[in-house]
Amino acid sequence: MKRFSTLIFKCTVIAVIVWLLGQFISDRWLWSQWLSWIPTFAILVLLFLSTLLLGLLRDKQKTIVLGSTCFVFTTWFLFVENRLLASQKPNGDLSVVAWTMSHAKKEVATLSANIIVQLDADITLLTHGWHVRGEPAIIEWLGSKQKRLISGPFTLLTTLRPIEVKVLVASAGIYISLFRLDTTEQLGRELVMYAVDLPINFKESRSDTVQRAKRLLNQADAPTPDLVVGDFNLTRNSNALQSLFPELVDAWDEAGVGWSYSYHRAFPLFHIDHMLLNDNLHPIKYELIDPEFGRHCIQLLELDAEDFVNHVQITGS
Repeated sequence: MKRFSTLIFKCTVIAVIVWLLGQFISDRWLWSQWLSWIPTFAILVLLFLSTLLLGLLRDKQKTIVLGSTCFVFTTWFLFVENRLLASQKPNGDLSVVAWTMSHAKKEVATLSANIIVQLDADITLLTHGWHVRGEPAIIEWLGSKQKRLISGPFTLLTTLRPIEVKVLVASAGIYISLFRLDTTEQLGRELVMYAVDLPINFKESRSDTVQRAKRLLNQADAPTPDLVVGDFNLTRNSNALQSLFPELVDAWDEAGVGWSYSYHRAFPLFHIDHMLLNDNLHPIKYELIDPEFGRHCIQLLELDAEDFVNHVQITGS
C-alpha cells in the first residue's frame, strides 16, 4: 500500500509540474504548445481523485499535501482564471458581439438569427455566417439604416457608417479583414477593427502560424487596430497571441465576467475566441454567452464611450 500511495503521489506531482511548465513556457515551440493546452480543469480533477484515493489508503501526509494544492488551484480556477462571483456590470455606450459559426449553420440559421437580433449589438461580427446573414429576421432587424458588410469569411452587421472594408490577409487558412467604422458620434473618432480567423495545423506550431500571419499583415500596410476580434485558436495569454498584437490587451483581462472559456461550447475548457483592444478603449463588460448549440460561445463586449473620448482628449491623439 505504501508503494502504491507513493506512486500515485509522484505521478500526480509530475503531472502538475508538466502543466505548470506548459503555463510558463507557453506555445513558443511545437512541443511546448501541447503542454500549454492542458486545461486547468483536468489538473483539478486529477488532484481531487488522487487526494481521494490517498485518503482511502490512509496516507495522511500525502493526502494533506495534494488536498491543499487542490484547494489552492480550485480557488484560483474559480475566482481568478474564471470570475464566477463577479458582479454583473451595466451595459456600455457601444456593444460588440462576435460569433464563430463553425456549426451546421443552415440547420439552425433561423435560431441563430433570432439570437443575434435579441443581442441587438451596435457591431456584430459573424465568422462563416453566410447562411444566417440572409435570414428574414436579420433583414428586418437591419432595416434601411443598418449595414451588412462582407469581407472574406466575415460578415459585419452594424448601425455605424462604414468608411473602409478591406481584406488584409487571405492565405492558407489565415484570414484577416479590416473594418473602419465611423464612431465619431459614439467615441469621438473612427474605429479601426480587425476580424481574425486563424487555422489549426497539427504539422505547424501555433507560433509559426502567428509569425506567418504577422509577415502577411505587415505586407498589407494596414493602420494600427483599435479592436481585434475573432477565432484565434490560441489560448488566452499565450506567447503566440501576445506576439501577434503585442500592443493590445485581452478584453477578458480588463472586464471579464463569469466563465472564461469559449470552446467547446458544450463543455468549454479553452478560451480561443478573443477580443483584443488598445488602451484607448475602456471595456466595462466582457462575457461569453452560450447559444446552446454549435461549438463556440458568443463573445459580448461593452465599451464605455465617454472614457474613450476623455482619454483621447487628455493624450491629444
